[in-house]
Amino acid sequence: VLVKDTDENKALLWAKEPVSSSKFGSSNVWQNSTVRTTLNGTWLNSTTVLKEKVVETTITTRSQIGATTWITTQDKVFLLSEADLFGTFNGSSTSNAQDYTYGTSQLVTNSSVRGFTNTSYGIYCWLRSPRDNSGRVAVVHDYAAAGYYGYSAACGVRPALWFSLEE
Repeated sequence: VLVKDTDENKALLWAKEPVSSSKFGSSNVWQNSTVRTTLNGTWLNSTTVLKEKVVETTITTRSQIGATTWITTQDKVFLLSEADLFGTFNGSSTSNAQDYTYGTSQLVTNSSVRGFTNTSYGIYCWLRSPRDNSGRVAVVHDYAAAGYYGYSAACGVRPALWFSLEE
């Protein structure tokens, strides 16, 4: 799914359906997550065109619930944030640019695009935002609603990446 096209010769691509299932990791911190390591390693290396055209991006994610500090990572492949899909952090409206992947507005406003039909990897897909408490991470349900799930559970993975449009 093409989510956002920019004038910087790149487009944000987000998987319409989950490509796999994975535990988030051993905590709800994106920087140290198993899913981040897998997406930027094994998963990206298994692609043909994507690994050649992907653009490394600075990603910010809150360090924890209630925090006013963010963790910055350099990722080629990432998960969208709760703000990207719902304009919220931990269920409350946010206008903080660091909660978003691009700008300060939702990237995916259409609920039919947020949802997914392939539930062979479960009925939830991970987002990268911590949610509810230190043991949970934000998810999007197959029917497009926001929620949260424990980081040690397996949920679907819908990778996002910036794709270079340059020849």
